Amino acid sequence: MSTTASSAGPDAGSLVRRDAVLIVAVRMDAPPGEPYRPGPLERRWRVGRDDEVVSSAVRRAAYTSTRLRPLLWDEEVRWHREVDGAVSLPPSPARFELSAIELVRLNEAARAALWDMGEPPDADGVAVLHGRLPPDAPARLPQALRRCANIDPHQEQGAQRTWVSAVLPPGCRIAGTERDAVHGTLITAGASGLPPRFEGPGFDGWELADQWLWALQHASGEVPLPDALERIQSRRLPLSGKVRGVAGLRGVSLVATHPDPGPGAPGNYYDGTSYQLATLHTDALVLARLQQLLLDAFGNEVARIGAHEPHQRKVAQLERDLLLFRRSYWSAGFGRQRPAAAITRIWQQHAGLPEAVQGLVDDLAELSRQVQAAETETTNAILGLLAAVGLPLTAGLAVWQGLPEAGAASLGRALAVTAVATAVLVTFFPGLRRLFVDLFRRGGRRRGRRRGSPDDRRRGSPDDRRRGSPDDRRRGSPDDRRPNGDR
Repeated sequence: MSTTASSAGPDAGSLVRRDAVLIVAVRMDAPPGEPYRPGPLERRWRVGRDDEVVSSAVRRAAYTSTRLRPLLWDEEVRWHREVDGAVSLPPSPARFELSAIELVRLNEAARAALWDMGEPPDADGVAVLHGRLPPDAPARLPQALRRCANIDPHQEQGAQRTWVSAVLPPGCRIAGTERDAVHGTLITAGASGLPPRFEGPGFDGWELADQWLWALQHASGEVPLPDALERIQSRRLPLSGKVRGVAGLRGVSLVATHPDPGPGAPGNYYDGTSYQLATLHTDALVLARLQQLLLDAFGNEVARIGAHEPHQRKVAQLERDLLLFRRSYWSAGFGRQRPAAAITRIWQQHAGLPEAVQGLVDDLAELSRQVQAAETETTNAILGLLAAVGLPLTAGLAVWQGLPEAGAASLGRALAVTAVATAVLVTFFPGLRRLFVDLFRRGGRRRGRRRGSPDDRRRGSPDDRRRGSPDDRRRGSPDDRRPNGDR
């Protein structure tokens, strides 16, 4: 029997929830105005009960770690707006049902580090679009997710990217290198349950939830490879038995394993799952994406200054900025909230962020070593110049002062002898000659670099600066690439 993707199953009405979150890298020129409000989007769970939960900035920080508040939830770094029927926004070409938008940008210290670099940043924050996937039949839901997350300007005439740009506030634009939104999804079904995704003998060991997790994680209707189950299991999140979840470079996927009685039903477990996806699970992805933006900017800057003779001040500034990043965004975590912490860790691993941090540390150490070596060579050259010129000159002047007639003519002869002695020293001592030549050659290079260096050009406002082109591509393992036929 051949292995095929199953198209049979109940209609769209069998899906109770099809929650989705799209996260896109953006550049913000200024904080958004009305109708955006400062702080995170407040979600409520267990409404009307004594144990009601409200996802305010204070509650999130107390529930996870206070170190995250100035990075993710303060009014200076996050804004939100809700979208209802009274708001007139253009419809999504992919039929994504938008319900709210959040904007999260880097804090002031991180932004200052970006703007001190030689090239303006391509992105300094992320936009979070909350909503629901289109009401398609379950068999077509992964493809619908792919269309919603696809913001490539060269595919489908860039219609979805144009729509995302249209719903963002003025002064906020998608990063030029952004092609796919990172997504978080949750699907639940009623009493009839979810239909199987794949049929064939190769899927005997696949549980129904794992089939759906693979399809949502890859946003694909393709049939997985034989080793896909092992990879899915390696990405599994520590969740309860009523929901299965995995994380990867494309985001977070959650699938219910029990019937969902519907939103607002008494004691409905999946109301809490929706709440978690819209809050902490999304925050975990946002933190990882902000880390990636900073690491990409650091990598581009190290490559830029490494293309020329490194400057001590610039290397020292980069070392301080990287240390600040490692003590803030990189070391911040979600405390005892294991699912959120696992999401960030898995995303970091699949995006290659730990290797990027270590590579930056090694590269800056090498640049610092080169700077120290260059400074040492300069000092040696100056000392050699003093020895080649100063010693003969001192001896000549001492002889001149001891002459019976210390006049102008004798001074000229003494200086001539000094010049000859200096020339002899420089000619017959190769090491001294090399130091002498290197000193003036290095000085010429530095003067040329000061005339043409981006570091010393006067910078205007962010709107007047030349837009950079950093390589903001996502680094992932082959497991995270789209299967054949997705593009």
